[in-house]
Amino acid sequence: MTLRGTQMTGDHALNLHQRSLVIVMHDHNPVGMDLPRMARGGVIAKVVNIGVDADIGADYQASAAQWQGWARRALLGLEEVLRDLESHADEARLALTAGDIEAAHSAGRRAIVLGCEGGKLLEGELPLLRSFHRLGLRELQLTWAFANQIAGEGGLTAFGREVVREMNTLGLIIDLTHLPRRAFDDVIGLTGRPVIVSHGAARGVTVDLDDEQIRAVAATRGVIGIHFYSTYLAKVLPDGRRAPGFGLDEFVDQVDYLKALVGIDHIGLGVDFFPTGGAWLDFQRVQGANSIRWAIDDLSQMPLVTRALVTRGYGDGEVQKILGLNFLRVCRAVFGK
Repeated sequence: MTLRGTQMTGDHALNLHQRSLVIVMHDHNPVGMDLPRMARGGVIAKVVNIGVDADIGADYQASAAQWQGWARRALLGLEEVLRDLESHADEARLALTAGDIEAAHSAGRRAIVLGCEGGKLLEGELPLLRSFHRLGLRELQLTWAFANQIAGEGGLTAFGREVVREMNTLGLIIDLTHLPRRAFDDVIGLTGRPVIVSHGAARGVTVDLDDEQIRAVAATRGVIGIHFYSTYLAKVLPDGRRAPGFGLDEFVDQVDYLKALVGIDHIGLGVDFFPTGGAWLDFQRVQGANSIRWAIDDLSQMPLVTRALVTRGYGDGEVQKILGLNFLRVCRAVFGK
C-alpha cells in the first residue's frame, strides 16, 4: 500500500470509529480511572466486574474451597463502582437496559454495565441473584477457575440449573467464560436466551474454545468477546512456549477464524484489562503469566483496533458489529430495550 493509501485507510478508520458504538464486554479497571481513557478511545460502554471468584493475590488458591462471604465482597465491589459513578455523574451512568447504553452515548456520557466474574456471590441462594439484579447486576460469569455452588467438572448443579432459568427470567446475560465443558453444554441445552463468552479465543488459532463450543454460542444468537491478553493471543510455539511478539494482527486472526466458522454476527471485544501492579500482578505471576501485556495498552488506543480491521479488509458494517453492535443486540435480547 502506498503512503497515500495508508493515510486514506487511517482517515477512514478513524471516521468509522467515531461513528461507531464501541463496547467492551469484560473489564476490571476502576471506572473513575478509566473514564478519560474511554473518552479518548471512543469507548461508549464497558462491562465492569464487581468481583472475582478468588482472592486476588499470590495465595488465590487458598480461596478455592471458600464458598461463603462472597456476597459481602461483591457488595463492596458494587459500592465502589456506584460511588465512582456518583463522583462522575456528568461523565458516566449505570446502564440497566440496552436503551440506557444508547442514551448515555447520545448524552456524551459513558455507560457502565455491572458484571461479576464467577457465581460465588450467590452463596447458593437464589434470592441473592434477584437482589443483585435489583441492585443493577446485568451479566454473570457462572464460574471462574474453581467449582462453586453453580457448577463444577461434573456439570451444572441443581442450584446451577435454577440459576440459569432465573437469569433467563430476570434478564441477566449468562457468561460461559472459563466454564467446565460439561457445565458449558448443560447451559447451552437449558438457556432460552443468547449467551456470551465475554473474553475468550478460538482454539483453532491459539487456545480456549473449540469449534463445537463456538458454534454452540452462535446457535443461541450469542457473542464471543475476543480476549486481548497475551495468554490468549500470543501464538503457541512448537516447544509449547508462547511467542514473544503479538498484537492486533493476532486479534484480527481471531476475527478471521470466527467469521469463517460462525459469521460476523457473533464477534465482540473481550479485552479484559485489569490492574498491572500489587495484588493483581502477584495474582498473574503465580498463575505463570510471564507477559502482562494486551494487544493495545489501554482503552484510549481502541481506534487502533478499528484501523486493524479496516486494513485487513473488513467493511464498515462488519467493523461496527464487532465493535459493539453484536453485544448491544444481546443486551436487547436479554435485558431489554
